[in-house]
Amino acid sequence: MKLQDYLHQIYIIAYQWLIINGLKVVLGIAVLIIGLKLIKFIGTRIRERMSKREVHSSLQPFFLSLSITALYILLIIGVMTIVGIPFSAFATILGGFTVAVGLALSGTFQNFAGGVLILLLKPFELNDSIFAQGQEGRVISIQIFYTVLLSPDNKTIIIPNGKLFNEVIVNVTREGKRRLDFEVKLGYYVDVDQAKR
Repeated sequence: MKLQDYLHQIYIIAYQWLIINGLKVVLGIAVLIIGLKLIKFIGTRIRERMSKREVHSSLQPFFLSLSITALYILLIIGVMTIVGIPFSAFATILGGFTVAVGLALSGTFQNFAGGVLILLLKPFELNDSIFAQGQEGRVISIQIFYTVLLSPDNKTIIIPNGKLFNEVIVNVTREGKRRLDFEVKLGYYVDVDQAKR
């Protein structure tokens, strides 16, 4: 076979592929370009909405990156579908990877979820005095994975948010006033009315 015939066959195969799939590829590229610009616009809007709703500053970067990553994944899946690339093998690998990571990081995810709920629902805030997990202290830091307390005797207590949010939390300072009970023991010979006075 001559080189010219070989090149002619390659040209025919490429031409046929272009006729069959060319429109899909052009459409896929167009969707990709429009999708990238749309994701950028949506990211800006999400950032503005979180600022208006006063979402905690620790959560804003996470929610923003999570939303944008999800949109990128959807865009890639959409472009692959338009172009005609089979998604089944990719989905199987992604599913297996997700299950493995989920099992390995289950405790971390529980702490993360607890941190998100604490920052959103605000059962306590910075400088509140709380009782939780058998510990007492003033809240000096609320992180995504753990909360830091300073005990009355000046010890730093770090409590994982997963355990903290799933147990009873007593917020001592939320109401502004606190009742203190003093137990006074009196002898039998003491006049109770006089002691009360």
